[in-house]
Amino acid sequence: MTEKKKWHLGILIFFLMVIVVGTMLNLLEFLRRSEPEGRMRGLNQLVTVEDAAINAWGGFQRLLGKQAAYGSTFYEDVTLLENGYATMADRDPSYAAAVEGAEGAYALAQEIGAEFLYVQTPAKQRYEEEFPSGVINYSMSKHEGAVSSLRQAGVPLIDMREVLEQSGTDWYDYFYQSDHHWRNNAAFLAYQEICGFMEECGMPINQEYLEESQYEKILYEDVFLGTHARMAGTLYAGLDDYELWLPLFDTAFTLDVASQGIHLEGNFEDCFVHYENLDHPSFDYYAYYAYLKEDFDCFEIVNQNNPEGAHVLIVRDSSAVPVSVFLAEQCSELDILDLRYSGDQDMISYIRKQQPDLILYIFGPGYLGNEGAMILR
Repeated sequence: MTEKKKWHLGILIFFLMVIVVGTMLNLLEFLRRSEPEGRMRGLNQLVTVEDAAINAWGGFQRLLGKQAAYGSTFYEDVTLLENGYATMADRDPSYAAAVEGAEGAYALAQEIGAEFLYVQTPAKQRYEEEFPSGVINYSMSKHEGAVSSLRQAGVPLIDMREVLEQSGTDWYDYFYQSDHHWRNNAAFLAYQEICGFMEECGMPINQEYLEESQYEKILYEDVFLGTHARMAGTLYAGLDDYELWLPLFDTAFTLDVASQGIHLEGNFEDCFVHYENLDHPSFDYYAYYAYLKEDFDCFEIVNQNNPEGAHVLIVRDSSAVPVSVFLAEQCSELDILDLRYSGDQDMISYIRKQQPDLILYIFGPGYLGNEGAMILR
């Protein structure tokens, strides 16, 4: 090797060392600043190679200051709002399926002599401008379009965006930092609103069960690895606590999922609560499903303590998970349908057979354009 080549190689090695050392120093400074923000909580329990790789990738994106990071799967990319909360941009502007599905279900309810109610849950961001410049997002326009169209069609409806905005509580106290779902305090407000509608329709409602004071709230710290943190890691999207609400009054239920061979009997905890999802932050156990474990095609729940209550049937996406378990306390029977998992089952015939007193649609903006999730077949 000539002296000139040695000189060039030495310069190259020197600059590579500068880059490596500088990057490590920046990463250490990023981690130091991340700790007060809660972005390092629970990292010691995410120990697989896959977990570590996702966290390293997300940390690198955060180090670069990127407000939008490619997720670890095709499912989504993760976007940071201006307050640091993680979300996903909705690039599908359509809400026609929601209008068709709700109008069809409303007509079915009238046919069988049942009441109908559509509940629109909001996306996480409060204002469109909270997204980074250049990011296309249709979640708010879809929400507004679906609500406006259904109101014009005369479909009974509760807009939970309006309810949350009028509650007097800070908007982001209702949402997780690392996940797209709302917290249980928001779901409880939805439950109260639904019960108000049911009472107006002449259905029996136990007012005591509508009081927050009738629930024990247990805080599980650092256990919620939300959808966005599962995609981009905790260093990018953060980590959340989870507040489990348990009724202080006596409860007795049976729960069946025929397609899965599941049969449970017992109180609220026995039938609805899955503590394994709250053990630690995990890519496999999702704290949001501390209630009901996961999504299935059809839950059939019987309230043994309330044979005179209304029979309610819910068609929903995952935003209704906590709402469902609260509502079960007011019902004699509660059927929960998720059309995303129903395959070729005839759900219209199923509803006619069940003869519910109330058909309830509960959906967030994400599935408003999805015919498979919204339209009964």
